Amino acid sequence: MMKVAGLFLVVLLSACASQPLPTTYYLLRSGQDLQSTALSTSTQYSLGSVEIAAYLDQPGLVMATGNGEMHAASQNLWAEPIYDGVRNFLATEIAQATGQQLLPAKLARGTTVLNIRIDQLHGTQDGQALIVAYWWLVDGDEVASLNRFSESRALAASGYSALVDAEKILLTDLATSIATALENRTPKSAVE
Repeated sequence: MMKVAGLFLVVLLSACASQPLPTTYYLLRSGQDLQSTALSTSTQYSLGSVEIAAYLDQPGLVMATGNGEMHAASQNLWAEPIYDGVRNFLATEIAQATGQQLLPAKLARGTTVLNIRIDQLHGTQDGQALIVAYWWLVDGDEVASLNRFSESRALAASGYSALVDAEKILLTDLATSIATALENRTPKSAVE
């Protein structure tokens, strides 16, 4: 009887150990309360390219594990391509901060074009979320302004959910920084 109980316990434990961890999907969406309304579009600025570093362009959330090593999660994944999530998130947050939507550059000719590159957006071994981004404004064929945004934020808790929350805050901070610069910039037409 003792052998049967021991064998049952071994089989039960091995069955539990072989169960795969559930996959969790995360959406990168702004927390803004979006209402149905006619939108006001900027006549001065438009949104050009939003680029994502190649190491981020995959389904898993990314953590730096030390010595330049990066680990992409296999059970904690973005629900959509990170490029789409980042572009939509930034467009929504910039519009909220400025009160105006930025049309795609191809639809808003004669505007100053805002381009963004996310060079780093990942968690670190010491419980931080990190962002390094570059953004620049193009007037015609000239780069009118080139900027770097680099920040880190401690995770509020452990786990990938906390990492996503911290990354959203960092992206919101980036959008706010861009919006502030756009609002404080002298329009090209006023300079000429």
